[in-house]
Amino acid sequence: MSQPMVFLSGVGLSVAVMAGFAVWLVRRVAHRKALLDRPNLRSSHELPVPRLGGAGFIPVVLLAIGALATWDAIPEALLGVFLGGAIVLFGIGLADDFVSLSTGFRFALHFVVAGAVLWMAACYWPTGEADGVTALLSPPSVGYWVLLLWIVGLLNIYNFMDGIDGLAGMQALVAGAAWAAAGGMLGAPTVALMGVTLAAGGLGFLAWNWPPAKIFMGDAGSTVLGYAFAVLPLLFAVEAPKEVKFDRVLLAGAMVVWPFVADGGFTILRRLRKGENIFRAHRSHLYQRLVMAGVSHRKVTIVYGALALGGVGLAWRLVVGAPYAVPGALVAVSVAFGLLWRWVVRCEGQGATAAGRR
Repeated sequence: MSQPMVFLSGVGLSVAVMAGFAVWLVRRVAHRKALLDRPNLRSSHELPVPRLGGAGFIPVVLLAIGALATWDAIPEALLGVFLGGAIVLFGIGLADDFVSLSTGFRFALHFVVAGAVLWMAACYWPTGEADGVTALLSPPSVGYWVLLLWIVGLLNIYNFMDGIDGLAGMQALVAGAAWAAAGGMLGAPTVALMGVTLAAGGLGFLAWNWPPAKIFMGDAGSTVLGYAFAVLPLLFAVEAPKEVKFDRVLLAGAMVVWPFVADGGFTILRRLRKGENIFRAHRSHLYQRLVMAGVSHRKVTIVYGALALGGVGLAWRLVVGAPYAVPGALVAVSVAFGLLWRWVVRCEGQGATAAGRR
């Protein structure tokens, strides 16, 4: 095993152990202070469970990145803005876990954080790019607003998808491992380190959140994870060799989290079509509908994890420039999502039939 791989493996193991310990510690405090998520009509759990798991493992992840990152590989200012944005989101999420902040206030800060990262990425984008990416990162372009919505959208969708045991932690483990592999194999050591720490943090949290969950993640964890996975394509494009095209890297970033993007995006569009308030708590995500139809948290989490793993394979074909990788990825994801939708409808139909017989 090469020296960088030994280092990354050691970092991953250390972060996983420390993250698991931090979550255990937060869980004890949450029990002592009665900081419990009590079931209601929109909950997917039946007993009170401590929240604030993100308050345990996210600081471990961010400290590891700040302490161990190769700061000359990604410009200090860009990496500093990324970490600063993560800290701001952590603070907002932690506050929202205790007291409900207004939607407008939270979204305003989300857009400020996303805009700051895009602005700094444009300042340090590699010179000599032939694909016009620098112009894409400037506010007048349509692409800039697409990227802004991508970052804000994913950090909120990740939060929406953190609704059953193990799901958000499993996605962090898969996506983080994918970025670790891509960074390690394609010359982006800082991205590799970030991927390892995110995956290890997710693993440490999963030790306590695997069904049946002993603690929930909370906004302090889910929003930071969504933000990190949205920004990693930008950091990878700055650090990696220039032959890796940004449009493929961005699509690869979507592929490693595609079950969340697809479920979240589909549900938002469906609720908008019905005239519903998309910011109001609900139970209409596909994963929630599966649980309500009688499928276990464990099974849903494993299926979503397997779908994310399939996305990792598609993402690898994209970043290495395989022929027909883009249409192939889009077709594969469309088919997989169609099968997921069919499973949901079938489970709901079986549940309705069983209820009618009683």
